[in-house]
Amino acid sequence: MKNKETVFVCNNCGNEFSKWMGQCAGCGEWNSLKEVSNKFGGNKKNKGESRLARTSGKIDVKNLGKIKPTLDPSLENGGLNTSVFSTGITEFDRVLGKGIVQGSAVLFAGEPGIGKSTLLTQLIGKIGGLYVAGEESAEQIGLRVKRLGLNANNFDILGTNSIEELEEFLDRTQNVYKIAVVDSIQVMASENASGVIGSVGQIKESAFRLIQLAKKKGIAIFIVGHVTKDGDIAGPKLLEHMVDTVLYFEGEKNGDLRILRTTKNRFGATDEVGVFKMEEKGLREIKSEEINLIDNQENKIGSAITVIMEGTRPMMLEIQALVVESFAPMPKRIFAGIDYNRGQLLVAIAQKSLGIPLYKYDVFISVTGGIKIEETAADLAVLGAMWSSYKNLPLNVKSPSASPLSPLTKGEDKKLPVYVGEVSLLGEVKKVRSWEKRQKEAENMGRKLVEIRNVKELKGL
Repeated sequence: MKNKETVFVCNNCGNEFSKWMGQCAGCGEWNSLKEVSNKFGGNKKNKGESRLARTSGKIDVKNLGKIKPTLDPSLENGGLNTSVFSTGITEFDRVLGKGIVQGSAVLFAGEPGIGKSTLLTQLIGKIGGLYVAGEESAEQIGLRVKRLGLNANNFDILGTNSIEELEEFLDRTQNVYKIAVVDSIQVMASENASGVIGSVGQIKESAFRLIQLAKKKGIAIFIVGHVTKDGDIAGPKLLEHMVDTVLYFEGEKNGDLRILRTTKNRFGATDEVGVFKMEEKGLREIKSEEINLIDNQENKIGSAITVIMEGTRPMMLEIQALVVESFAPMPKRIFAGIDYNRGQLLVAIAQKSLGIPLYKYDVFISVTGGIKIEETAADLAVLGAMWSSYKNLPLNVKSPSASPLSPLTKGEDKKLPVYVGEVSLLGEVKKVRSWEKRQKEAENMGRKLVEIRNVKELKGL
């Protein structure tokens, strides 16, 4: 594409075109091309020369057996520096592995307003660092720091959208910062890439330069990424392949619970999650024993309790269902907190195995607490909630528990049921992983797991 003062960019996929078209050739969306100024459109000759200049020099090959760890008296284990340092936030360390790896690049994504900037501001407040503000002014960040009650001296704010300015600044400050936060990758741009800020080309070039900067300077760089309306990170998929770690920060905006999970981690496991609670003074860590999303100790119509695994920790949730007669040609199917396709499958199983004529009923399913369930252990609870709502009766356990009563049961002679199990297309209920942990969590909350082999047994509860 020739260097022009203006280009046409698709609002849906980010592809660029030299002239306007009614339909985007990349994604097929109609009327999505907008004319924008090509401020950062450098010529290809200079681009190639500058990249050659950056990569030229002595080639250094290191043998891992000859690399000796350095000593740092401030560290434990005899001062052995393993290039991993703590964030000062236990839940953050849990998700990253053991902490932040020196020279790593971490992509931090989440919905707008979910608390990405708040958590990263608290991170710098703990250990100090550089905040590259591409979207906010230093005064705005100062207000957030003051609201969170953090030490302003731990923050150095660099207000820029230019990768070259960031590189120049870090060249002048050798080994000063351990971490840097770039907020966000969608507003950063390089003179060596054509296209407007936020375009695919600019995001690729900016990410590449930031990753090279992290390795060269030994600084851990947290790159904030926007997400699309479908929940995917805005920009090319290549962005997730380039970085070392991909973190997602999620939760309901109207709720106060936040979950930090990882989908890629070169330095640790991807099955751990961090749980936070949004409060007036920012995000507070939630320990396992504090997680309780069940606010009642009685069975309700259209409700079923289940235990899911978030990483290695069990979490008790309530599944609510509303099954009402439909007067529309196509009954509604609304699922909040569970996968839509999985929900449709469970509706079909309920109609086949439980005999519910759902072809003439609207079905609404919701998971309390704003949690998104990704495992199949909640299948039985979803079906139980639908059956309870259809029959307009609460689920119950006929046989009383012989085990000692928990204080949470308030003197009742039986424990309340918890429904855990994966349901097959034939209606068979299968046990899931970490059954013992789920059972222990249920007992701690004064409840017991219901063990049935087929969903048809729900009719007898």
